[in-house]
Amino acid sequence: MTPGMNPQTPQPAALYSLPSDDQFLDIRRLLGIFLRFKWGILGLGVIACMVAAFVVYSMQPVYRASASIVLESLQANVVNVEEVYSVDTYHYNYNQTQYEILKSRSLAERVVRRLQLQRHPVFAPATATDVDNDTAGGVSALVPSDKQAPPQQLSAAEKEEEKIKSIARRIAGGLKVSPVEFSYVVYLSYESTDPALAAKIVNTVAEEFIQSNLESRLEGTLQATDWLGERLEFLKLQLRESEQALQDFRDREGLVDIDGVTGLGGNELRSLSQRLQDATRTRIEAQNIKEDVQDMQQASTEQLMTIPAVLAHPLVRDSKRDQTVAERKVAELAKRYGPKHPKMISARSDLDAATQTLSREVRKVVTGINHEYEVALRNEQQLQENWEARKSEMQEFNRTEFELQELQRDVQANRQLYDIFFTRVKSVSETGGFEKPHARIVDRAATPSSPVKPNKRFTIMVAFVFGILLGCAIAFVLDLLDNTVKSPDDVAEKLRLPLLGSVPRQDVGKNGEFSQYWQNQRGEFAEAVRTVRTGLILSSLDDPAGVVVVTSTIAGEGKSTLALNLGAALGQMENTLVIGADLRRPSLASKCGLAPNHRGLSHFVSGTAALEDCIAYLEDKQFHVMPAGVIPPNPLEMISSTRFVDALAQLRTRFDRIVIDSAPVQAVSDALVLSSYADAVLYVVRADATPATQVQKGIASLVGSNEPLTGVVLNMFDARRAAKYYGASAYYEQYSDAQDSA
Repeated sequence: MTPGMNPQTPQPAALYSLPSDDQFLDIRRLLGIFLRFKWGILGLGVIACMVAAFVVYSMQPVYRASASIVLESLQANVVNVEEVYSVDTYHYNYNQTQYEILKSRSLAERVVRRLQLQRHPVFAPATATDVDNDTAGGVSALVPSDKQAPPQQLSAAEKEEEKIKSIARRIAGGLKVSPVEFSYVVYLSYESTDPALAAKIVNTVAEEFIQSNLESRLEGTLQATDWLGERLEFLKLQLRESEQALQDFRDREGLVDIDGVTGLGGNELRSLSQRLQDATRTRIEAQNIKEDVQDMQQASTEQLMTIPAVLAHPLVRDSKRDQTVAERKVAELAKRYGPKHPKMISARSDLDAATQTLSREVRKVVTGINHEYEVALRNEQQLQENWEARKSEMQEFNRTEFELQELQRDVQANRQLYDIFFTRVKSVSETGGFEKPHARIVDRAATPSSPVKPNKRFTIMVAFVFGILLGCAIAFVLDLLDNTVKSPDDVAEKLRLPLLGSVPRQDVGKNGEFSQYWQNQRGEFAEAVRTVRTGLILSSLDDPAGVVVVTSTIAGEGKSTLALNLGAALGQMENTLVIGADLRRPSLASKCGLAPNHRGLSHFVSGTAALEDCIAYLEDKQFHVMPAGVIPPNPLEMISSTRFVDALAQLRTRFDRIVIDSAPVQAVSDALVLSSYADAVLYVVRADATPATQVQKGIASLVGSNEPLTGVVLNMFDARRAAKYYGASAYYEQYSDAQDSA
């Protein structure tokens, strides 16, 4: 184990660990950044306002003139003329087409020619087309080439035409068409530096839009009239030919009138068909009965009566009923009389007569079945012949009627088409001089009195907001790039080490000094040093730290001043010695008012001077001090030697506390060697000066060597600034208030 090291001292990773949470936005930190750079942000906003004001006040004002038109329905025409020049007025595409026509270059050219804008002062400068032509001509003249075509010289009329087209493109691009939703109203607006010209252009666009539509519709009407006239002559000739063909067919077929003939023939044919079906059904029934009777020629009456057709015959049915009555009478008398009784004999005689009558009737019916079949067969054959003959007649008549109807339809269609075109020609001829406008002007554009561009107030406000936002963005970037340790929160967040105390920044006088601990023990500086002292003592209550090393990352962080003031604070309670162990750049002697050649650590370790000669007691500071002495050739070898360890052990026996002012960690390795002898190490970090990455490397070197790193002291901390920028607690503000009252 390294001498002087406390094995029970907890390491920094175990002492303090604060989990980071990047999921929450620190509003107070952002506000602190804004307050930190507030003057720069406001200055950038003011500069943006000044630049915007200079630009907008140097710009030429632009005026906007607006007019409104309404698209009329073409169905309001007096006669149905719109079919000649048909447009679906209720379709969505119709309105969209009119909007595009309003923005068309051809309509803009009509406006330019009507207003003679090519001679207007606003459009007097050379247009882009003229400049391009002149530039092309100049380049062609300067660059010789055998294959280059000679430049074309435009005439005055051609140049004016090019200028008109260029101005028309500018007007078409600058014209704004704004349709009103769910209506036929359209707003037209144009912007120009000349307010009267802007109003004149908008009104002329609306007028030319209406006039151009009337001219195009009139031209379409005239073209339709010519075409209808030619078509009418052709239809007239076609109608005459179809009528002549119909008359020739009637003469050839000898037809006068066939109205109703087809209907009567069809009814008659349907009647014959129905009768034929009935006759066929009757013949089939008779044929079936005949076949049943032929198989029973020698059968008895009872057997013949089993045939349904025989039994259902009226004569057989009546005879059968008489026989049944006679049988019932015989049965009744047999119950009362004997077989030889006169009434019984008479009843049997009646029964025999009825039975004979039934037998004769059955034989007659059987004999008549053949005759009925022959009659039904002849009737069916006759109806079949009549139906076939009538069918042939109707088929022939239908063919003739079809040819006649075809010719009649041809004549009717030609006559209707001729009548339609004749009516159209008359309608177009009568209404050719009348065209209702498809749009009308609702509100004409008035000369605007105030400009719309530039909006000076709005532009300046936007520039100010943009400047503020840009300043905030720059401030945030600078804050991200600034990796220094600024506040106690940064010690916990960036260094992951306990904070023993924050020593506030002090105002330096004209002589470059400030009030030390021993000079003003009631100020904020003295209170901060006592806080560091308390933190050091509380960190090792069970085993007090006898040797305390004070170091930092780089030079200039105030470790020597802190070591002296911490020694003064400890000297009020214990026998304390402050050693200047920075043997490369010693400053302890000058800070304590000792002579530069005063004996010190190097003399004591080398044995060239006694301990009493190397130590000086500062009465006003109430602690002992051992300066560095003569700078040795190799300081690291001296503090690594056994003589230094023995000297430190001797000092431990005499003093309760030894505070060693060490060299910076990043510069040399002296601090690592001295820390191995110490019971506690205080790491001094200058607020808002030392990068956190360098501090982390220095701390990592100490932790990697298993040194007893107790905590961090944040030096030169501006409490008032932290309270404003970083949201520090009211305790830091009390420091500032105490300093002000002192």
